[in-house]
Amino acid sequence: MKIEVTSHPQPGYLLVESRGELHTREDLIRQSQLIHIEIVKHKARKVLVHEPETRFPLDLFPYYELVKFYLDNFPGDIRMNRIAIVIAEEYEKMAKFWETVCTNRGLQYFAFTSFERAHNWLIQEPFVYPEQ
Repeated sequence: MKIEVTSHPQPGYLLVESRGELHTREDLIRQSQLIHIEIVKHKARKVLVHEPETRFPLDLFPYYELVKFYLDNFPGDIRMNRIAIVIAEEYEKMAKFWETVCTNRGLQYFAFTSFERAHNWLIQEPFVYPEQ
């Protein structure tokens, strides 16, 4: 796994940028831990993870396990976070599966292929599910 995660506080949310290559479930978990560290460090509730240059595994099963990892290993207040991820279009099927698993488990985590759409959804009040 080669991954780089940086964060930049923005008005009303935390921008996290991620670049690299993820190949396994363990890589996905490690990346999520790095992102979670940034969220905790900045006490963020709204997070935009910009990762269109990140390469992801295409197999769907690791994403189910990834969401289970969130719930088993991160504090219970992660359900209060609103997270938008921006991914490359080639990973949209995978990201929509991840999004479905997240929302089914009570998380407000959504995937987008457009930074602008992700940003606009993230900052709107009150919370509404993004248009598909």
